[in-house]
Amino acid sequence: MSRFWVVSRKQWRLGVIAVVAVMVAAAFWRYETLRTERETQAAVQAVRVIHMVTGEFKTKLDNGQDMEVYRFDPGTVFANDGERVELRIRGVNGNKHDFVIEGLNLRGTVEKNKETVVSFTAKEGIYRIVCLTHSDASHEGPMIGYIVVD
Repeated sequence: MSRFWVVSRKQWRLGVIAVVAVMVAAAFWRYETLRTERETQAAVQAVRVIHMVTGEFKTKLDNGQDMEVYRFDPGTVFANDGERVELRIRGVNGNKHDFVIEGLNLRGTVEKNKETVVSFTAKEGIYRIVCLTHSDASHEGPMIGYIVVD
């Protein structure tokens, strides 16, 4: 004797509704997964631009001698650990400033009225930007800036 399974209209409708609900849930889950991946990639690829300039202070001493001191401005910049950083340094005063960023093994030269761009991925720590041209008081310095990464 054979048995047949008879599906009523009510059972058919409930089955279709269940299948549609599963498909909508799967589509929403996939959409959210792709959106989260895109946001993560955008955050990773985003570059933080930090602007600095070279500056000069000049004064006349009591004995009539001129005194000049150079600096990076701002003297301290901040970044977050893992952040892609693009440091843009514009030369305002002084013809040429060769510099090194200690701990990041980066070197560059800033020239008057030109912008030098140095890129790196920030790692936790404090890094000194040291001008090699103005490294101490006898060379109108020290011209030092800091990058603080938390």
